[in-house]
Amino acid sequence: MPRPLRGSGRDRYDTETEAKTGNPIVRAWNNFNQGLAEKRAHAQFEPEKIEPGRRVIALGIDFGIGFVLSLMVMVTPLVNHFFSGTLVIMLFLIARDYFFEGRGFGKNLMGFKVVDIFSGNQPSFKQALMRNIVYLGPLLLLQIFALILALIPIPSVTIVINKVLNGLAGLYVLVILPLESYRAYEREDSMRLGDEVAGTCLANSEMSFSNFLSK
Repeated sequence: MPRPLRGSGRDRYDTETEAKTGNPIVRAWNNFNQGLAEKRAHAQFEPEKIEPGRRVIALGIDFGIGFVLSLMVMVTPLVNHFFSGTLVIMLFLIARDYFFEGRGFGKNLMGFKVVDIFSGNQPSFKQALMRNIVYLGPLLLLQIFALILALIPIPSVTIVINKVLNGLAGLYVLVILPLESYRAYEREDSMRLGDEVAGTCLANSEMSFSNFLSK
């Protein structure tokens, strides 16, 4: 007796049933990816492959600039009561792709930039934030909660909440950072999940430190 064709009969029924009644987390993830694919179908700009080494160096440059900014804030009276050094670094890293028409500082020096895949122009401020908040958002929230918890005069409660938040943020980072790094390294278009969500991609570009805020 010949074997049934793949995807027909009982196999097809099982697949369709799984799609409708399967694990809700898997179903939500598949729907999320399908939505991104449909959104990507309207892209007008073709992403370019950027070498991982250049990206790592660019990130290191941006982190160094963020660290310098945090030191400046920490020695500024009054301001240092509302912003921690880590919070300043997080805010800078999240917003960095908006400066210099999507080049930022590190990418600018390494010869590439972030562009809107639907127009080929520089990303909007919202896109710049969305691109980086995918993996830095939980860390930013952790810093904000830490500032709020500092106002609670109950040390035992503060310690417990801090431990829970640190554990959740650490778990998120351990999952999302490897996934983002793998996607950027493996894909020919170098697109991270943050790029997919924000509708952005990377492109080679000449260095330009004009138009710090052009929009």
